[in-house]
Amino acid sequence: MNALPWLLVAVGLVLLLAAWAVWHRGQRIRQCIAQLLALPADMHPLRWPERARPVLQRAGIAGLQWQGEWFGDTVQGHWGQPVASDWLCQTLQAGPDCQIELRWADVARTDEARALALAVFDVFAQTWLSRMRERTQAVAVALAQRAHVQLYWQHDMRNLAQWVGLLAEEFGAATPEQLPRLALRLQRQAPLAQARARKLLEASQWADGQEPCSSKGPPPARADAPPVDVEALVQNAADLAGLSLRFEWIEASEAGARPVLKLPDAMAQALERALDNIFSNIARDPVARQAGHALRSLWAVREGCLQGELHTPHLSTPWPRRAFEPLKSPSGSGMGLYQARRSLRDVGGDLHAHSGPGGVVFGVRMPLPLEAQRQEI
Repeated sequence: MNALPWLLVAVGLVLLLAAWAVWHRGQRIRQCIAQLLALPADMHPLRWPERARPVLQRAGIAGLQWQGEWFGDTVQGHWGQPVASDWLCQTLQAGPDCQIELRWADVARTDEARALALAVFDVFAQTWLSRMRERTQAVAVALAQRAHVQLYWQHDMRNLAQWVGLLAEEFGAATPEQLPRLALRLQRQAPLAQARARKLLEASQWADGQEPCSSKGPPPARADAPPVDVEALVQNAADLAGLSLRFEWIEASEAGARPVLKLPDAMAQALERALDNIFSNIARDPVARQAGHALRSLWAVREGCLQGELHTPHLSTPWPRRAFEPLKSPSGSGMGLYQARRSLRDVGGDLHAHSGPGGVVFGVRMPLPLEAQRQEI
């Protein structure tokens, strides 16, 4: 009976120590969460795992691996212990262009410690997902603003076109006696018309990152679209950007004739829009504009797809990492290459680019309907 009080004291001390340990671990986890939330908000989302590494390790995360797609580019990374098959897995998805899979392991020995470590990891994952969504939402807002501005341009261009049409009609129907009066009126109206035209040109150049005003786009899609000469389409896009280009068909017909592909109008517009954005980005580099030799362009029809390669000279500025990520360009709108790839992906194709020893190589791929694959002249 005399040992009972001592036993009760011992049990009380054990419970007190256990409570203190849980409280101490909870304090540490709370500090880790506070440190995660205090990381810079303007940090690029792909830097988040490395910046959060010290905090996660302190919380008991022994290893982390991430891989997925970021606006069309494959991204991956790893730190800590080697990846094992029993690691936990979670997928973060922020729209159709951003999806990353996380795998991680912890060093907790008890269920309580593991629950607390997972609480910190959940805050890390959800905070990273919110950073990713902020970037994708910024892209959506930029596209919406661009469309909103274009509505104003269309209205201004319509007014200007109507003015030109009425003026042409009046001059066409005027008698010789009326021409001097019309000429005086035209002289008075000329400064206003010139100011409106200059404003439209400046607005379009600003929105396209000081690119040539060549993005008026093709006419609306038509079911009876005529055959599209791919060579002419590529050459015209290069000419509009002020670039010299050498076009080559490879694997042509047995007679050596160049193909003329009958593309649906939507595909022709997608290819034209992609080429406009590619060439306008190349043309911003002074070396490309002043190069002594033309850009090389190789095209072929393989495996039911139109495939092309565009080789630039060695550019004066280094090719950026993740060049297709929107809103990333230090100059211009940062939307040109993103829209080039997006337009091809909308019709089932794709666009890639990599920097080589001689310059940048763009790879274009676009599926063709069966009737287009048989068209040759």
